[in-house]
Amino acid sequence: MRILSFIFALLLVVGIYTAQAVDEEALLLYLPFDDGAGKSPKDASGNGNKATIQGNLKWVKGKINGALEFDGDASNFVEVAHSPDLEGMKQLTVEAWVQPLGPDVLARGIVSKRAAWQNSDVYNLFSWNESKFWARVNAKDGQQISSESVLEDKKWMHLAYVYNGNTKKQLLYVNGELENEVDHPEDEVGKGEKPVWIGTLNEGYAQTWNGLIDEVRIWSTVLTEDEIKLSMDGELLPVEPSGKATTTWGHIKAR
Repeated sequence: MRILSFIFALLLVVGIYTAQAVDEEALLLYLPFDDGAGKSPKDASGNGNKATIQGNLKWVKGKINGALEFDGDASNFVEVAHSPDLEGMKQLTVEAWVQPLGPDVLARGIVSKRAAWQNSDVYNLFSWNESKFWARVNAKDGQQISSESVLEDKKWMHLAYVYNGNTKKQLLYVNGELENEVDHPEDEVGKGEKPVWIGTLNEGYAQTWNGLIDEVRIWSTVLTEDEIKLSMDGELLPVEPSGKATTTWGHIKAR
């Protein structure tokens, strides 16, 4: 029995120290939206990014604990103050759980960093044409990617946009499955020194998100399909937000 216990412990230790996992410093922003009424959204990445609610948003039950409900009103969104760490990277992954309420073909921002269209336009994750999901880096014509899946009313969907400047590729995952991959002509994310917007493409944009948003994450790395599936289940966390993590970082490394 002691020999079996020793072998099991040894295999566990080997798994922890040999498996490749996401660098703890790669998680730049994490908004779980579990804060509740009267509070500002807290960045659980440990980086201290300041997020504030502009206008009126409703705290509701989310995919994992709480979430924010957006009503499509242009004055209601979340603003995350600019940080140099949130732009200019060689690799990028943007994730969110979303639940549309009354999907349509209007361009509605989910996660965006820009002043306006092609003005300090760094990266965007949004819904738009054909009721599909779209994403891009350094927004210009022809530098974007779209999903095969379409928005479904009152249905939770997990989105993950991946940009790899080393390979000049961008990929779009829906519910942990790769749906599209296209080339990108540039090798790094640009800079705009503008806030990150949640629920809109930029301040003053006419159409904001209509529905729920939960578990927003921005990484300065390329997440693999397996890592995206862990992340969408709340199991890929280099930090341990209160009441959120279902495993420890060490357990994740041992997978």
